[in-house]
Amino acid sequence: MRIFQFPIALIPAFFVLTFSSCDSPSSEVSATFDANAATIAHVFADFQAEDDHFFTHFADDAYWAGTSLNAPDSIALADVAPKYRELWGKYDYTLTKEANFLPGVNPVSKETDGSVRGYFRWNITKAATDSTEQKSVNVKVYESFDFNAEGKIVWTQVYANMQAAYAALED
Repeated sequence: MRIFQFPIALIPAFFVLTFSSCDSPSSEVSATFDANAATIAHVFADFQAEDDHFFTHFADDAYWAGTSLNAPDSIALADVAPKYRELWGKYDYTLTKEANFLPGVNPVSKETDGSVRGYFRWNITKAATDSTEQKSVNVKVYESFDFNAEGKIVWTQVYANMQAAYAALED
């Protein structure tokens, strides 16, 4: 009977070693997600402030998915930056609800990978002029952000009916 006492005593140690070793990669991905979500919070603050610091959160080789009507498959940061500056000159952007960042997943493995995604609500306002009243629209947006090892955004996707939003502001 003493033969069975030794292995039974090892069972708790086995479980501790098994589950603690599984925690490490998960904790690492969780820490990466937390850092990347903090970056996106800064991205949104800089975007609302219409601050060129917004672009420093992106890698030099960052791309946006072309998600609007007739858009190319991908659009380089060098092409996005002047367009955003133009839009900042015409409109004001406000995130109307606190951001709720969600973990993204690797499209192949389906496992969390530190990327960030979320559903957001933005208010876009066109200021009044001498001949027009102020106009505002609310837009629901789904966005996702992938990062490189340095914590810079390398790929982002923005899904929203932005063309309709801008058309309504210009109508």
